[in-house]
Amino acid sequence: MPARVKKKDMKTVDRKSLYDIEDYKLIFETESHHEHLVIEDEMGTLRWKSDPSVREILDRVNLNDIWMLFMKMGLTKNSEEVRKLYRDMGYSLSGYWEVFYWEMNNEDAKKYKPKKKKKRA
Repeated sequence: MPARVKKKDMKTVDRKSLYDIEDYKLIFETESHHEHLVIEDEMGTLRWKSDPSVREILDRVNLNDIWMLFMKMGLTKNSEEVRKLYRDMGYSLSGYWEVFYWEMNNEDAKKYKPKKKKKRA
């Protein structure tokens, strides 16, 4: 029986510690309206912390079908709902940048307008 390999614990990463990576800095400065946690997974990949409920749903539903629903609803890659889903999926930061910020995948990337942070009363 093979020996069990102990998985390295996922750790939360401070966004500001990643500002020296230009693409990540762009994401964090553009999307400063949310405080979604960034983690480093057991393989050393930087990603958004996933929501277990979203992961469970996506185990049963095809992401392409969800995109068909988004399109019928008039949502695009610049819609906050779409971006939030990708964050909740636990998407890697590099993949997130490619999907939402690279003009080869999102020709309207520069038109993204993040929601304003809610002011506390």
